[in-house]
Amino acid sequence: MSVKGQSGDTILYRAANRAYQALNRKTAAIFGQQYISPGDTLTQASVQVLVNAEATVAPGVNESYTLNVDAAHVILTAPNTIGALRGLQTLIQLCSSDDQGYYFPCVSITDAPRFQWRGLMIDVARHFISIDEIKRNIDAMAAVKMNVLHWHLSDDEGFRVESKLFPLLQAKGSNGDYYTQEQLKEMVKYAAERGIMIVPEFDLPGHSQSWFAGYPELASQPGPYRPGPRAQWQLEHPDPNRPTANGLADMIANLEAPTFDATNEKVYAFLDKFLGEMTTIFPAAYVHIGADENNGMAWKLSPAIATWMKSHQMESTDDLQRYFVNRVHDILKKHHREMIGWEEIYNEKLPKDAILHKWIPENIGVVKSHGTAEDFAAHGYRTLISEGFYLDIFMPASIHYNNPSFANVNSPNILGGEAAQWTELADNENISGRIWPRAGAVAERLWSAASVKDIDDMYRRLFALSYQLEEQGLLHLYNYERALRRIANNEQTTYVKVLTDILTPVKGYQKMFAGIMKGPSAFYQTTPHTSVSDIVFVDSETKRKFRMLVKIYLETHDKNAENQIRTYLVAWQNNDAHLQPLFAGNSRLMEVQDHSKNLSLAAGIGLEALERAGKTGSPDPVWVQQQAKSLDSYTKAHGETEIAVIPEIAALVNGSLASEPTSYKMF
Repeated sequence: MSVKGQSGDTILYRAANRAYQALNRKTAAIFGQQYISPGDTLTQASVQVLVNAEATVAPGVNESYTLNVDAAHVILTAPNTIGALRGLQTLIQLCSSDDQGYYFPCVSITDAPRFQWRGLMIDVARHFISIDEIKRNIDAMAAVKMNVLHWHLSDDEGFRVESKLFPLLQAKGSNGDYYTQEQLKEMVKYAAERGIMIVPEFDLPGHSQSWFAGYPELASQPGPYRPGPRAQWQLEHPDPNRPTANGLADMIANLEAPTFDATNEKVYAFLDKFLGEMTTIFPAAYVHIGADENNGMAWKLSPAIATWMKSHQMESTDDLQRYFVNRVHDILKKHHREMIGWEEIYNEKLPKDAILHKWIPENIGVVKSHGTAEDFAAHGYRTLISEGFYLDIFMPASIHYNNPSFANVNSPNILGGEAAQWTELADNENISGRIWPRAGAVAERLWSAASVKDIDDMYRRLFALSYQLEEQGLLHLYNYERALRRIANNEQTTYVKVLTDILTPVKGYQKMFAGIMKGPSAFYQTTPHTSVSDIVFVDSETKRKFRMLVKIYLETHDKNAENQIRTYLVAWQNNDAHLQPLFAGNSRLMEVQDHSKNLSLAAGIGLEALERAGKTGSPDPVWVQQQAKSLDSYTKAHGETEIAVIPEIAALVNGSLASEPTSYKMF
């Protein structure tokens, strides 16, 4: 491989060496060249990388490249470093094999992103995520050409950054789990070398309980405080003046959550110093301030704050929220940073250089939307979209891929979007499987043209990506296998895996609410996420393969497809008997025992459908109705999981494969 760029462009040459070594590992070709360096004179190299200028990552930088492969050469051309990094990832993905060995297909590619901001938000506050795991996710982001890691570093449950100016933040607000400044700087460098910018988020004025563990004087209500679930302070401080909650909407509206005192000048002096310190760690031009889900209750119940608001002619806590946001905006501007906030920062007086982050779906009922992304953009605000990209609510990749929020976007003010992984239900062990490979579908939606939307082809490439990510070090598949061994008490996992491979978590916030019903301990930092619903993937690869076989069979009556379908059904039918010895005394596995039985029964129905199809011209409508009723009963959730292949078995019964849903209920 020959690389021609600026001799001092260390990001380029390191990326070229990483790609070169990845290809070496994949092909076992044992290349004769040990390292690629600026002094190389390999003018006849079969792989040539030609880069015009040195560049670092930032939204709006040119990320285009061209890649031409013929029988003799692979030539990657890019206007700058970042474009070369994107092209190198495509080159790795192109490497294919057949019975003759490894090869690059002859192609000519001219490529550039649709959106300039293609991010992944990882919440490390609710569950602390290790540096090594964040690095693995950065590597995965680079593979799919994402360019922004939005790092949610503080929330009620934990403050994850070392501050040397305010050391009680991490000393009392982290339970010992935080990143040192040296580690943070290392991560910034690690990400930059892969073409990724890190944007920190410090959530204000709500979601801030962990701040007050060390500095209670900043809060709207007196302490003491300690990091923990959001409702913790309210539960420990009963107040007869607090409104009662009747239902979920009331609970959200009336929760008295720990909140910064926006009337206290000491708060702004504190934030000025703290945010100034953070700019010495995070060089990106942006800081995300959160500013979401502040219902103002902590302010409403404070007589001192109510008096201050009246003296400043403020009619509601919405006015005080606007005041707080604008004050923080000015602090960030002083430190040469642009403010990003969740959509709740939107108001008629918001400075035009603020960036709005859309997340609340329209007409959701529980939380009020503040407008569409198009509304924000039309009012002159740069906008990011995470609506439809929340990975933590267990929607299949197809939902994210055809996110309607991006169907007709054409405003230049819409910068792009971010996949979002909150961690109430994810920890260091299962987070990679919660994010990947689905985040790859989000990455493609943000990179590729809106016209690229074929679901079946997306899934074909998504699972290929999953194995590529594992090959480069992501632990999502390894952690799944390890979790299966734990669930099986280190017995053979073959039959457990047959079942779990076709289970998926319940969609929307059902799993979250099930956790709430279990009490606060369900969301403790130390509570493990090791149940079946915690480890199974949101998209079942087995389901996708089975669905494609059913589709082919119903359309063409292909005998090979029928035989493969039969193989699946026989395995599922027999699996329950094999699993029975493992259920005894195994509380985690017993949560899905009904699924094991129902899968066996459903598979039997599918086999009977195949037999009937081979003997009669049209199915017996009475039999079809009876089996449809049985199959419908098997869709019931158990252990917060569902059997993913019931629709495909139903298709064998009624002779028609129903289209997949384009949306699911969130609540």
